[in-house]
Amino acid sequence: MFDFLKQLGKSLADGMGLNAQKNTANDVNSKSGENNASPPVNGSFPEAVPDKPVPFGYKNSWLCIKADSPEEVIEKMCLNNPRVSSWKDGVYGKHGGVFVSPVLDSYVLVVGWEGDILETDPALLDELAKKFSELHFFSTHRVSDYHVWVKYVGGEMIRGYGYCGGEGEVFLNKGAVTAEETELGLTELIPDTEADWDSYEFPDEQNVLDVAAAWGVDTLFQRKTYPESTGFLCDIK
Repeated sequence: MFDFLKQLGKSLADGMGLNAQKNTANDVNSKSGENNASPPVNGSFPEAVPDKPVPFGYKNSWLCIKADSPEEVIEKMCLNNPRVSSWKDGVYGKHGGVFVSPVLDSYVLVVGWEGDILETDPALLDELAKKFSELHFFSTHRVSDYHVWVKYVGGEMIRGYGYCGGEGEVFLNKGAVTAEETELGLTELIPDTEADWDSYEFPDEQNVLDVAAAWGVDTLFQRKTYPESTGFLCDIK
């Protein structure tokens, strides 16, 4: 499967910006092809036409993985039934799968992935992180006041923070606060469930998106413009 995806990815890269690399603000250095057609991978959506990345993050969960290609991520995550998808259909379509983005500044996004993984199977996230040089996980939901940001480097969690206001719990606080969190003013967050709740600040959904942008990719796509592209819609099981 990986060889097939790799070959497909190579053919798509030039035409649709699948391998957009790190660049200066509001500009990307990528090969801009003229073909908009997307070869099928186990089929594709009828409207699988390249489009601009669509903003997301609120009431969502996602991975941000340092990788050379979306095909690498699909293979190492053991995702199933990959098919070419536009950003709009991949992120906002009612399909029950995850959207694997093209490369954005050396990172691949996996949108809609296992929002409660730290409660249901944290070992799975640990094992997945060992497959990549760097992996971030984010999850936020305003209704339950649930907010998480996690960063792995070299397979080790160097920073993780998880808070659920609905349950009155700080369920994760590991590693030193990163320089990016400090710059965002996130140094006085409640450290644990037993702390004096009147003496600390509390995270919100915007904090999650701000940390995501500072660590890797701004998922609101307000800080940088990327070319039109397609990704892959995949099934988890």
